[in-house]
Amino acid sequence: MRTEKKTILVVDDDVAILRALDMRLSEAGFLVLTAANSDDALEQAAEHKVDAITLDVDLNGDVDGLHVAKLLHEDPHTAHLPILFVTGTADQHFKQRCQDVGAKYFVSKPYDSDLLIRTLNAMLAADEIAELQRIGNAKRRQPTR
Repeated sequence: MRTEKKTILVVDDDVAILRALDMRLSEAGFLVLTAANSDDALEQAAEHKVDAITLDVDLNGDVDGLHVAKLLHEDPHTAHLPILFVTGTADQHFKQRCQDVGAKYFVSKPYDSDLLIRTLNAMLAADEIAELQRIGNAKRRQPTR
């Protein structure tokens, strides 16, 4: 069980999807921030303590989800954030392009909200385990007195 609520930034240009995910993820115990475009997504990620991001690949406008992920990955303040791509495209070439910008997780549209929540929980658990290992390794390198 979580002791503190995790914050998920949901990025999608479809307002109906944003509302549905906001409601479903809130019901599952997450704090939810939403962004309907790339500029808002980058601003929200920079201004708030975000634990993970769901990112639609096919955002309207000049900047798609892959570019948003690349910009997040290049920024030291947001590079650590796990990204779950929500996409209608899931072929191997596309997955490789996603991995090139630091993404490891995908859910294909149309998706099951329970699968999305299970994937987010797995992402967050893996992130917490990696942080604990990093802290443990740092402590072992401390000189003893």
